[in-house]
Amino acid sequence: MTLPLKPAKGGFLRPFGCGLFIRDFLLGTGPYGSPFIGPETGAPQADIFYHYKQTLRRITAEDRATRQEEKNAKKAKRPISPDNIEAFTIKPSTANDLARVQEPQY
Repeated sequence: MTLPLKPAKGGFLRPFGCGLFIRDFLLGTGPYGSPFIGPETGAPQADIFYHYKQTLRRITAEDRATRQEEKNAKKAKRPISPDNIEAFTIKPSTANDLARVQEPQY
């Protein structure tokens, strides 16, 4: 018995590769809106993982919001609105990000 090599509903959704992200991140280019770092200093593995996951979540949310807006626009027979796409995506505030990154005080 053979099983088909295809995902369940939703598909293989990886908008970019992990290796490519890590390479560009360590080069200091700030891929996909991640922060810029100094290539000479580098970054700890935990920081790379955190920024990769945050970027992956943001890009996935943008893709899903675009698909949802396309579906809604097609149903309502109207043009696609970038404002509606932005309303679907949730952008974290920098205050929340900073509070999570700061070291705990004992």
